[in-house]
Amino acid sequence: MSFSYFTIDQITPLLISCLLIIISIIIFKKNSTLSLVILFIATLCLGYFIANLDHFLNLWDEQYHALVAKNLSKNPFVPSLYYDPVLDFNYKNWTANNIWLHKQPLFLWQMAFFIKIFGPTELAIRIPSIIMHAIIPVFIYRIGKIAINNISAYYGALLFAVAYFPLELIVGGYSTDHNDIAFLFYVTASFWSWFEYNKSKKTYWLILIGIFSGCAVLVKWLMGLLVYFIWIATRLFSDFHNLKKHKSYLPMLFSVVISLIVFLPWFIYIRLTFPKEALYEFSLNAKHFFEPIEGHTGNIWFHLTDGLRALYGSGDAIPILLLAGITLMLIRSSKIKYRLFIASTILFVYTFFSFAATKMIGFTLIATPFIYLGLGTLIYEAINLITKKIKSTAITTLISITLPLVIAFSALNLNRIHNYHTMMVSHNNRNRANELAEMAFIHSLNSKLPDSNYVIFNAQITVNGHIPIMYYTEFVAYNHIPTPEQIRRIREAGKKVAVVNLGNLPEYIISDDEVIILNFEDFHNISSPK
Repeated sequence: MSFSYFTIDQITPLLISCLLIIISIIIFKKNSTLSLVILFIATLCLGYFIANLDHFLNLWDEQYHALVAKNLSKNPFVPSLYYDPVLDFNYKNWTANNIWLHKQPLFLWQMAFFIKIFGPTELAIRIPSIIMHAIIPVFIYRIGKIAINNISAYYGALLFAVAYFPLELIVGGYSTDHNDIAFLFYVTASFWSWFEYNKSKKTYWLILIGIFSGCAVLVKWLMGLLVYFIWIATRLFSDFHNLKKHKSYLPMLFSVVISLIVFLPWFIYIRLTFPKEALYEFSLNAKHFFEPIEGHTGNIWFHLTDGLRALYGSGDAIPILLLAGITLMLIRSSKIKYRLFIASTILFVYTFFSFAATKMIGFTLIATPFIYLGLGTLIYEAINLITKKIKSTAITTLISITLPLVIAFSALNLNRIHNYHTMMVSHNNRNRANELAEMAFIHSLNSKLPDSNYVIFNAQITVNGHIPIMYYTEFVAYNHIPTPEQIRRIREAGKKVAVVNLGNLPEYIISDDEVIILNFEDFHNISSPK
């Protein structure tokens, strides 16, 4: 493939990452610690590479997450979409309300922190995802080293580091983008802490299980407590004789209390401060299992068909390879409780979300650490099988380096990244031309409007184009044409009106001398994103 559509500043971190990955693979058997450090740096570079490809906010969720994070950077305890709503709104509509509780706040606080430092840029909101995505392979490695062996662990970590789907989440390419990366990070961290605790029995690991699972709840509600459900299932089957010993539950209860301390204050706070919004969101989340929310539906096989293809690749052999890898991993696991924990996690996640009425591809992402460890085990066993039949040390060394390298770069799927994030294939790049044209328009607004006291209407150059306007500027924006009554109310509130001209303005707007018309010259070429 040609890289001519990437700029020098875009392709440089990619090339650095590729070089570091090669070095990491080569030196792993001689110095696993240094190899893992290099893999971490390579993953950071890879995350920065993809985050730097789209100089705009992606539809849908990234735009909304970014705007709420920007408003949280001004007031951390008031999550809001419209920081200064000048028109009436429906608090049940998460795309147009004021107080925004549609997602839990931790990942938004992380984004807000970097917005506070770097300002409202697209890179600022992606930095937390870049960092968390780079740390997750370290968690995967430690889990795999404890439960299986260090080589399988390394291959599993490597495969996650370069996997296409999580990288797309960093750049907001799939819903629910940064929310899913953060959730995966904290859930995986809670799993890692569980494995470390069961290896060492140190109390501080119990504290970390509690902290990480509590943080996971503060990203995506009660599924963040998954580690405890799996812990209970593991005990039922691996420690049956001690089930009636009450003291044996104290470590778990201690950890649960830590989790409650982490997330309950926020639940209580929003219930008291924003009661109607909190109650509505609590009830909406409960409905996800029984009703297909917002059209996110599918049959019971959704996560074993569409989900697997999106997360791991569309080849016909993928399901067979995944099953073979998981089976080998469970066989090679060093203790029965590790096997039970891993198997229970995969089974619970896929069973629960298969029966849940609402279907989204990212729901089963939290099982990926173990699935990639399974694939890592499969690579390890394949290399072992090949090298046993070859007597030449040089050839076996070459195979142990080349095979994981080829698989890793195949998993990266650079062709697809190139298609989606450049102008190479205009019909298959998520409406990129319109997004870039809209960004040029947004950057011109401060020069077109004399002050920030304007409310901008008809901001629909792209779908929901009013949201990025509010993120990148201090203007209030709406995506509809204002009625005469709305214009009157805005003026009574001491604000002024500007309207984007996309060729659809009524006469009462055009003839109003006090309304500033913002002409978007290329509107004839604009089509709605698909």
